[in-house]
Amino acid sequence: MATQPSPRPVSARPAAKPKTKRIKVDLAKQTVETYEDDAKVHQFECVSGDDDHPTDRGSFRILRKHHPYRSRAYDVQMNYAMFFIREPRRPPVKALHQYHGPAPLSVLRTLRSRVSAWFGSHGCVRLSETDARALYEWAPIGTQVTVV
Repeated sequence: MATQPSPRPVSARPAAKPKTKRIKVDLAKQTVETYEDDAKVHQFECVSGDDDHPTDRGSFRILRKHHPYRSRAYDVQMNYAMFFIREPRRPPVKALHQYHGPAPLSVLRTLRSRVSAWFGSHGCVRLSETDARALYEWAPIGTQVTVV
C-alpha cells in the first residue's frame, strides 16, 4: 500500500495589526488633527468653548455617535455628533460636531481670534459640515481624543 505524502504545513502570515486611530484637539491653534499610529491623516479648523464654557483639556474617548442629532439642552442641530468622555469615565461629556451657527465657521474663527473668545461654543468642538462628516466617518466609537 502506497503512502500519501504528508501535507506541508502552510505558514500563515500574521494578520496586519490595525492602526491605532486618535484625535488631537489643539485649543491654542483651534485645530483638530487625526492620526493613524504616528502618521497625520487629517487636519481641520475648529471652534472650541468660549471663556464662560471652556473645552476641558485632557484624555477622553468617543462614547457615542449620532447623525442626525438635535440637542435638547440647546435646541440646535449638532449633526455628525461624537460625544467624548474623560477617562476614567466621568462628566462632563462634550462633543465634536458640525457647526450650527448663522455665520460661516471661518467668520466665527476670525471673530474669535481678533475680537474675543466669546465667539465660541458651550465647550463642544465645532467643525464645518464637510470636516465633521469626514471625522465622523473616520473615527469609531472608543477612539482616543486628546485635548491640549
